[in-house]
Amino acid sequence: MALLISSTYPAPSTTLTVAEQPLTAQPLSSEAVQTLQAAAAGPAAIYHPSEEAQHLGATMEAVETWIGRPQAADYPQKEAAQKVALDTLKVAFQSLKSSLPPDLAGKKFGFSVQADGTLKASNTSGQLSTQDLARLNSLLNANGDLVDAATAFRDASIDVVAASGPLSEAGLGGYSLTKDNFGKTIDLAALFTPKGPVPTKEYVQGMFFSQLYAKGERMTPEMETVLMASRDAAQS
Repeated sequence: MALLISSTYPAPSTTLTVAEQPLTAQPLSSEAVQTLQAAAAGPAAIYHPSEEAQHLGATMEAVETWIGRPQAADYPQKEAAQKVALDTLKVAFQSLKSSLPPDLAGKKFGFSVQADGTLKASNTSGQLSTQDLARLNSLLNANGDLVDAATAFRDASIDVVAASGPLSEAGLGGYSLTKDNFGKTIDLAALFTPKGPVPTKEYVQGMFFSQLYAKGERMTPEMETVLMASRDAAQS
């Protein structure tokens, strides 16, 4: 077959003309009307599941979703008490640091409250020797103001987490904070990391909720049942 390529537009060989006969709508027959009415009364489509889909439907199991407890009504008061305890702890910690021996004053360290209420230093920067840690532990626990402030902040923090709900603004209620796990969850010294002109990564990681999210023990439905029983007993 020959293919002709031309830059000119070829005129059509035939032309269409408008028919002179007008088009008029024809009414449906009674049989056609009955067919349309029957179709409208029935389903638009019929679904026939495959054998695989029927098998999945037969083995489907219900899944329970745990939402968690609501925030306690006294959460704002618990939060305010934690802030006051934090301010008191900051003053006591700064006082301790200013009284450290010169060979310890320039070294960074962490510390927290153990389950028995004693303070324990941690070598967070890798700058401390075994002897340094032992001396720090003695100095920390010999400072009554610091021990009292740290213990008060621990107790206030446990209260504020228990009063929070998993779906509240802070979302602290998704974690279980107790005297037993506080020491391995919250580094008190990290709470006072300098912010600087622009918040640093170290500052953000040292914030209370950041430490809780990173190292905290997740709340379970069983833990929450015990917690709610304790909350109800306190309110009665």
